[in-house]
Amino acid sequence: MKWLSLLVGSILIGLIFFMINSKSSSSEPIDKEEMTPTLFIHGYKGGPRSFQTMIDRMQSLEWGKKQMVIYVASDGDLTIQGGIQQSRTPFIQVLFENNRASINSQTHWLEGIMQRLKYDYEIQQVNIIGHSMGGLISANYLLNAQEFTAPKVEKLAVIASPFKGISKEGYFKSNYGEATTDLQPKSEALVQMIEKKNQFPPHVDVLAIAGIINKEAPEQLHWDGLVHASSVKGLQDIVPFGQYQEEMVYNKQASHSGLHELAEVDLLLGKFLWEQQN
Repeated sequence: MKWLSLLVGSILIGLIFFMINSKSSSSEPIDKEEMTPTLFIHGYKGGPRSFQTMIDRMQSLEWGKKQMVIYVASDGDLTIQGGIQQSRTPFIQVLFENNRASINSQTHWLEGIMQRLKYDYEIQQVNIIGHSMGGLISANYLLNAQEFTAPKVEKLAVIASPFKGISKEGYFKSNYGEATTDLQPKSEALVQMIEKKNQFPPHVDVLAIAGIINKEAPEQLHWDGLVHASSVKGLQDIVPFGQYQEEMVYNKQASHSGLHELAEVDLLLGKFLWEQQN
């Protein structure tokens, strides 16, 4: 009985040490070089709800977790809620108080965000998802970025972003703000982006997603109810050959504000950004 008690005791001690070691190894710190946060940047007139449901769906699929919200005041000051914890794919939601500001203003604010992420949180690289104008400012940022002062952008995904402007009749009569100047076809801001195409970083992979609610219409009329697919495809005039890919989503629900609510779009982003297959 004495030897049996010693044997059982030894086994229990061994199990305890095994569990302790397993727990400590699973909680080992993740190197910053292994961490790639994804920034979610809303478009013109966007806000907290613009990307929240997409983030919720991606969290339920365990593709990442929302850890930080960055609020950008109209004067560019940043208020950061949350922090970067141990995770390879943390999510960061970016919210602009002035959601009607110009492309240049929002690009400048994005530069400030990137610098804070690098110097305060030691983030080395990021991915970006931008909806509509959020995609425009993300691309414009890349055309002007000084990467030695900011994290390296690995991948950029844009959703319904009008790189050739918005041509919907009457749209600019019912909307206002500096952005409405930049969002018009052949605006100075959009033309400058094409003129700077040689400055686009050679390492950034890009995905453009367009919604088409009227599949039966002639191709030149395909649109999401606001932005034509040809305008979204305008990004290929900026991105170097071999770095650009596009996806057209044919669905009556793929409207300009509904496109990022579709599970199909989630899957396209998951595959592109994180090589998710489910």
